[in-house]
Amino acid sequence: MTLLTYDNGPSLRARNAVAALLEDARRENDAGGPAERWYPGSMTVKAAQDAPGAAEPGERFRPWRRLASLAWMIARTLLPCPDLIRRHRVRSAARKLVECSPWPGLDATGTDAAQLAILRVLWLQRQTRRAVRGRHREASVMLARSSVETCILGLYCLHEDGAVAHLQAANIKAMRDVVHYLNDTGLVPAEVIERCVAALGEPRPGPKVWDMAKRVEQATGHRGAISLYQRFYVPTSNFFVHANAGSLLRHVGTGDKLTRRPSRAWTRRSPARVADACTGILASAVAERTGRPATGFASYADKHLDRALTPLAVLAGAGLGRSMKLRQPGQMRGQLKIFMRIGGYIRSGQATSDPIDVRAARIREALTELLPAAELDIPPAASEPYLDYLAATLAESAGPGNS
Repeated sequence: MTLLTYDNGPSLRARNAVAALLEDARRENDAGGPAERWYPGSMTVKAAQDAPGAAEPGERFRPWRRLASLAWMIARTLLPCPDLIRRHRVRSAARKLVECSPWPGLDATGTDAAQLAILRVLWLQRQTRRAVRGRHREASVMLARSSVETCILGLYCLHEDGAVAHLQAANIKAMRDVVHYLNDTGLVPAEVIERCVAALGEPRPGPKVWDMAKRVEQATGHRGAISLYQRFYVPTSNFFVHANAGSLLRHVGTGDKLTRRPSRAWTRRSPARVADACTGILASAVAERTGRPATGFASYADKHLDRALTPLAVLAGAGLGRSMKLRQPGQMRGQLKIFMRIGGYIRSGQATSDPIDVRAARIREALTELLPAAELDIPPAASEPYLDYLAATLAESAGPGNS
């Protein structure tokens, strides 16, 4: 996929982001919902708790109740969440979990490595909060990403028997790669470097973050590590850290005009909340493994993770907001009527009595009418599968029906 076809405007980024969010929500529902999660994900738990209950067939569709719940869910991620005293207590209790001083070296266990990871996430938590206070957006995102990576690494060390050996082999490889520039400058021959490195051990690549997250979930039988990886690590890598199409296109604004300052792809306070959550998650796991008191680590992580908006949601909202023709009030009123018509039909007794295929066809037609409200720079074939899936999902939500 070339840079030119990756995105001709903000609408495609928004479309991809919305599709990813819906697919993630579908996987959560298939797995039993957020109640089975190891720790709650952003934009799921509180939204499910605060959302209005299901309406009886025939009840009037009231979108404002849903919109109010959505608005409060988003507002919680934007508003400050002062917890200075509690954060101090959590950090102090987390530091007390570290008991591997002096460092045992090659005799270190996975629990020792996880305790070392606690010191790392505590430092990253402090640096992330400093970057957020100073409004250093790019720096705060990169620090939060490092917190996620360190948290997953610490969990991996707790649940993988050979984790320390893997890290040691990766460290030897890193040392070899670092000193190879001496060969390029002619100071040390390559064969000398290889002999010195061979005396340390066999160099091997370290485990990938994705592989570590999968291993943690396989070992624990709980969901959470992969969700943390997919919700925060992947989007921050693609849109902030790595040099790729996603990070470059943040400098393309409305009307394909180039901007010196990249577009915002995350809310200001979310990096700090992710760093706080990673501290609580790793400390809770280490406390459980060592038999120490948890002292509220899990609830602290839940509180902050629930207030961390995923970057995909920010990209979706910003992209759709720019692509919508907000300067045409008449058209917007028409689109709102279509939206209310769909909602009224889904929650009506007629939708329940109609066969599912008739239901899906009617909803699909209405969704097609909504498309002109957005300036989507993508071919229709790229959006049709998503609209078919969305129509089928909404049709099934109306209740049982004959196929």
